[in-house]
Amino acid sequence: MLFIFLSILGMMAGAVALVVFLSALPFLLKRRVETNRFGPGSLTQSPFEAIVSGFSRSLDFRGRANRIDFWVFAVFIAVACGICLVTTIFLVIANRDHPIWLSGLPMLLIPLLAIPSLSMAVRRLHDVNRSGGWLLLLFVFGWFILLFWFFQPTLDDSSARIEVFE
Repeated sequence: MLFIFLSILGMMAGAVALVVFLSALPFLLKRRVETNRFGPGSLTQSPFEAIVSGFSRSLDFRGRANRIDFWVFAVFIAVACGICLVTTIFLVIANRDHPIWLSGLPMLLIPLLAIPSLSMAVRRLHDVNRSGGWLLLLFVFGWFILLFWFFQPTLDDSSARIEVFE
């Protein structure tokens, strides 16, 4: 019975998130006829440079990061968090007779990766000419909207956008 209730609740939450996304879609697709106001674009050329740039600019919330920079860094962070989780599980299982506090030490790396991830997400939003304050949508059902913007192409200074909805 509890499973059925939680399933229905989960479907309702997903439906609410989908309704919010679909109702916001006209505002998301509206393009402004202006250049990007957040400075020059990213100059990285390889995936390794994208990862190095993500960590070296981890406290820099200004500037821009293109799609390649963002997604390479996001995949790297996801793999690093997965390795931390698997290492922790392995250490807990290996030391189950004598549990020690060092078993959970790899999990301390995950909060340290949050700041570079947030910085990269803000720079990615700047690349599509959006403010970093839109990351506050993570606290509501806004991850669909953010994901939509993260997949958008770069808004270059040389490219003028036309308005989709008049």
